[in-house]
Amino acid sequence: MTEDPRNYALLIEFDGGCFFGYQSQKQSPTVQEEIEKALEVLLKKETRIWGAGRTDTGVHARGMIVNFKTDSPIPNLSKFLLGMNALTDRGLAIHEITEVPFNFNSQFSCTAREYEYLLVNARFPRPVWKNRAFWYQHRIDVSRLREELELLKGEHDFRSLAKATSMRNRRSTTRVIYDASLLESEEEPGLLRLRIKANGFLHNMVRILTGTLFEIAIEKRKETNILKILSSKDRTIAGITLPPYGLYFLKAYYDSFPQIDRMYQSRKEFGGVSR
Repeated sequence: MTEDPRNYALLIEFDGGCFFGYQSQKQSPTVQEEIEKALEVLLKKETRIWGAGRTDTGVHARGMIVNFKTDSPIPNLSKFLLGMNALTDRGLAIHEITEVPFNFNSQFSCTAREYEYLLVNARFPRPVWKNRAFWYQHRIDVSRLREELELLKGEHDFRSLAKATSMRNRRSTTRVIYDASLLESEEEPGLLRLRIKANGFLHNMVRILTGTLFEIAIEKRKETNILKILSSKDRTIAGITLPPYGLYFLKAYYDSFPQIDRMYQSRKEFGGVSR
């Protein structure tokens, strides 16, 4: 007699500098490969995972969701979580695990994703933020940045803010921005947190978007705004692609699966395992 297959979700965090992106590839360590190797040891069977996002090399994650299915029920989630962390690289941590309905898929069930890009606006470099945030030593117009972020909210065609090679598949380039904001850190002088929440993102969209807003905010593009750039539908009109090390996957949202919100909340409350 065999058990019914089960579906489990994991809440993970990783340092993008330790991996060549999320998705498995030949001869390079990736987040997917690292987790799947640990699962194979614990479940004694090759096991595939699905992730909420496919981050590029160097991009970090503070709260990504992945899921896997197994014919072997996990009787002790706390013990399993300890085993996962013992078997994975130090650049990766699995914070939470919970059982989810069998139809849950981290990628396809996701209704929104939230990213954050970190900028350090200071006269001199901040060594503690090296490879963690993009440093710029001259003045950034924070008020202008906030004005531009307000213009972004709503539905737009982001063809001009995506990597050109990603346009070959002819998929829709329209996305909905639910929220866009800029936070100034009180603890870290000069640290700016640019956050974007949307129903989806194109390849390199956040890094190109942030680079374009950055150029507007340093008055490199005085005669334009983000809406004019979007309406052009021309990548050459937009700004630079900022480096990956300043980008963080913050959170995945699932309207029909409250179990995921409980995982995020449990991590805030320290040490709990969602059940």
